Order: sequence, then structure tokens, then C-alpha cells
Amino acid sequence: MKQQENTVGLPVAGKPALYDRIKEGLAVASQLIIASPLKLPPRVVAVAKYVALALTLAEALEGTSKKEEGKSDEK
Repeated sequence: MKQQENTVGLPVAGKPALYDRIKEGLAVASQLIIASPLKLPPRVVAVAKYVALALTLAEALEGTSKKEEGKSDEK
């Protein structure tokens, strides 16, 4: 069989990847729900807070993994 030489799923320069767009969309939506002046059901607000927390943790983990990759490349 012929090996595929092109990489699949890499973003074009300057264009965010699908994961980044979804993550940013969820972050905006959760911030809007949390800061909403409307009286929303408590469960909706609680879910938005958990989504915001999960996104914050994901960003922190991505940052540490990128730092570790940079340190291992320097050796």
C-alpha cells in the first residue's frame, strides 16, 4: 500500500484549528451565561461555571506540556 505523505489536520498558518475554535466558543458562551443579568436556572449557571473551569484547566495543561516539550528539545 502507498503511504500517505501529507499530514492531515494541521492548521493553515494564521487560521486556528477546530479544537481552538470550539474551545474559544465554549469560553465565550460560558462567560456570557455567568455574567448574564437575566435570571437563569441555577443548573445552567452551574454548568457554565464547570465548563469555564474545565477550559481553564485544559489551557493550563496545554501550557505546561508545551513548556516541557521545549525543554526536552533543548537537551
